[in-house]
Amino acid sequence: MSSLLGMLKKASVMIAGVTLALMVSFAGAGGCDNVQNAFNCSDLCNRYRDCFNHSYDTATCSSRCQDLANRNQNFDERANSCQDCLNDNSCVAATFSCPACAGIVP
Repeated sequence: MSSLLGMLKKASVMIAGVTLALMVSFAGAGGCDNVQNAFNCSDLCNRYRDCFNHSYDTATCSSRCQDLANRNQNFDERANSCQDCLNDNSCVAATFSCPACAGIVP
């Protein structure tokens, strides 16, 4: 009887642990997206500055981009596509090859 109670106790602890881990991973997922958006937006705004406008305000660009990406999945996907395109192309090639950047950066 005591071994059955011990097994039930271990099983309930394991179930509680799995449940807690799942709750934390789902709750934390949004926070990770926000951090990823901040990194992506900062990266693409800096790349735009480096390629096209050396006096470009990257802080304002990053803040605006991150806010929009956090609120709008479509914008987030376009910002990621823009970042990929800017990173995959030279500055000159990006001018003609990155239509996803329209509206993300000037």
